[in-house]
Amino acid sequence: MSALTFELSAKPDQRLDLSPLTPARLKDLKSKDIEALAIGTTRMRLTVGDAFKVKGKDASKLRFAGTDGRCDKIGAGLTEGEIVVEGDVGAYLGAAMKGGKIEVKGNAGVLAGASMTGGSIAISGDAGERAAGILVGETMGMKGGVLAIGGNAGPLIGERMRRGLVIVGGDAGDYAGGRMIAGTILLKRKVGRYAGYGLRRGSLIFVEEPKDLLPTFGDCGVLEFDYLRLLEHWLRETGKPISLGARARRLMGDMSVLGKGEMLILA
Repeated sequence: MSALTFELSAKPDQRLDLSPLTPARLKDLKSKDIEALAIGTTRMRLTVGDAFKVKGKDASKLRFAGTDGRCDKIGAGLTEGEIVVEGDVGAYLGAAMKGGKIEVKGNAGVLAGASMTGGSIAISGDAGERAAGILVGETMGMKGGVLAIGGNAGPLIGERMRRGLVIVGGDAGDYAGGRMIAGTILLKRKVGRYAGYGLRRGSLIFVEEPKDLLPTFGDCGVLEFDYLRLLEHWLRETGKPISLGARARRLMGDMSVLGKGEMLILA
């Protein structure tokens, strides 16, 4: 059975709220009911059938084609199934998702994976600011799962992150891991200013040494970490091979707050 596919007919004249299009919500609906779902965000009513050509039957695997940065909330609240996006996406990709898998073969807007608690998101391109950050109305950012960004990430990635793993293949903006509570962020390239600002617990792992280090972190020297070997093995097993080794320079902080977090700079 072919995946349930939504192909964008034309560039929308308003932002689209695609949160109703998840496997759990669509599995018991007929095609005509799916096409009647409202996805507009203005006073002008807009339905799925107005914006997309709908094909396929298998609601456990959704596919979006031809999307752009006005297609918001794809996979928001996802609990099961798989979503593949062949194009760019807008804001709130996978926000508050609890399970399932999302793959984006393009760029994502702001707040990708905001306050997610489980599942996995893979973005091949760039992600906007506050990825894995705080969803509106929540008090904490990402609380579980895996978010992998192949390109660059904007400022405040992992803001108030509580649990989970974030991987950034490109550069990251300012305040990476800002006010982070726990969890792990792996940064393969350059980061902006104030990385680890307000870090309470958790780990920021840098493949390249940051240009600017906050003075509120204490240098513990170069040490060996068995969990870096375990993390490298897990990444290889899950198709994300990254060479980490076991040695890293450890900086503890942020001493201006609780100060039980760490920044590890691979040696």
